[in-house]
Amino acid sequence: MPRCDSISRAARRYSTLVAVTAVAASFLPAATASAASQGPRDIVLVHGMNDGPGAWNSMVDMLRRQGYTDGQIHRFSYDTNYGSRVADVSKDFDAFLQKEVKGKKFDIVAHSLGSVISRYWMTDHAGDAANVVNWISLAGPNHGTMAAYWWGDAAGAFWKKFVWDLEPSSDALRKANNNKQYDWWGETGGGPTRYATFRSGCDEGMGGVPLDSAVMMDKEDFDSTSLGGAINYKVTDTDQDFSGHCPSHPGFPQDSEVQKKVYELLADGGEGGSDYRLKIDKVRMFDETGDGGVKGNADRFGYIRVNSAGGGSANLSNVYWRNDRGDTDDSGHEWLNVPNSGFNRGTWTDCTNGRCGIDVMVVDEDYGSVVDPDDVEVNGSIVWDVRHDGAGRHSKVVQGRYGKAEVFYTVERK
Repeated sequence: MPRCDSISRAARRYSTLVAVTAVAASFLPAATASAASQGPRDIVLVHGMNDGPGAWNSMVDMLRRQGYTDGQIHRFSYDTNYGSRVADVSKDFDAFLQKEVKGKKFDIVAHSLGSVISRYWMTDHAGDAANVVNWISLAGPNHGTMAAYWWGDAAGAFWKKFVWDLEPSSDALRKANNNKQYDWWGETGGGPTRYATFRSGCDEGMGGVPLDSAVMMDKEDFDSTSLGGAINYKVTDTDQDFSGHCPSHPGFPQDSEVQKKVYELLADGGEGGSDYRLKIDKVRMFDETGDGGVKGNADRFGYIRVNSAGGGSANLSNVYWRNDRGDTDDSGHEWLNVPNSGFNRGTWTDCTNGRCGIDVMVVDEDYGSVVDPDDVEVNGSIVWDVRHDGAGRHSKVVQGRYGKAEVFYTVERK
C-alpha cells in the first residue's frame, strides 16, 4: 500500500478485511485473502469409503476459521460397510443437495470414493451441476484401481459392492468422467465448473495399490486421480508449495498444507489470469539416478498435457506430447518430441482463472501386460498460478521415483 498521512478509502477497505478474516490473512497469500472478502459459498463435503463425516473435522475447523458458518458447511454421509452401488448413493446425494443447497452456488470437496459419487451426480444432473463453482478431489480413484480387479466378485458380493464400481473402465467411472473415460482432451465436460485434483506419492490407495501409479487400460495410461481438464496437484515432500508434506490416503482431509491449497482454490478465482497464456517449449528426460545421465528408451510412452480448467471450453486439455504403447519416435535421446502437432490443440494454452497445470506421465514398459509401479519413470505435475508466479521463461524438474523430466515453458501476457 502507498504511504500517505491520511487513510485512503482502499486502506479502510483493507483494514476491514483484516479485522474480519485475520486468520485468513496469516494463512494465505495476500491476494487470496483479499478475494475472500466476497464471502464464502456453501460447501459440500463428501467422505470416502471406510470413513464417515468425522473425517472432515479438521477441514471444518479450518473453514470456520476462514469465515464459514456452520450453516454453509454440509457433510454428506453414506453407508460404506456393505453399501450400495455408486448409482444408488448418487440418488441419495441428489436428495441431500436438494435439501441443503437447492438454488445456490456451491463448492464440492470430495475424498476418495466421494469423488466418484459426486462426479457421477454431476453427470446425471447437468442442470443442477451448473451451480457447482469448484469441484475438488482429494485422492479420488477417478480412473479406478487394479486392486478392484484383484479383489474380484467375492469382494463385491460379500464385502463392499463399491469395489465393482472402482474397476477401471467400469460403467460408473465412465459415466462419472463425462462418458469419456481415459480421454486425452478432457473428462470434465463443458460446464462452468472449475476442477482440481490432489494426489500424493505417499498414497497407498486401495489394497496397497498406489493411486499415483499408472492404471493400464489398452494403450493409454494415467494415474488414477488426475483428470483431463482439471488442475492436477501432486503433493510431494519435494514440492515447495506443500512444505515437505506427503499425505497418506486417509490423511488427505486432515493435512494442513492440502487444506491451505484447497481454501486458496475456493477463495480466489485468480482474477486477471485470463490475460496470460502458457506454452511448453521442450522437455528433457534424465535417468533414475538424477545425476545428469541421459536415458533414451525405445519403450517410453505416456503424455504431457496442459490444463487450464477454468470452466466451459477451458476444461479441455492441450496435449503437447503423446505416445501410445509401441510408439518409438521419441526413443534413443533425451529430448521428447514437444510439441507433438498431431495432438496439440494449439501453440498456446490460455491460463483461465489464473492457473495452468502441466501434467507429465512417462512410462517405460518392461514387456508386461500390466504397467507395474516400477515402470513409471515420471508422474508429476506443475501448476503455474498468477498469484504466485510471473510471466517469462521457466523450467522446473518433475522428479519421479525412477527418472525425472525437466520441463521448459513460457508464460506471457496475451
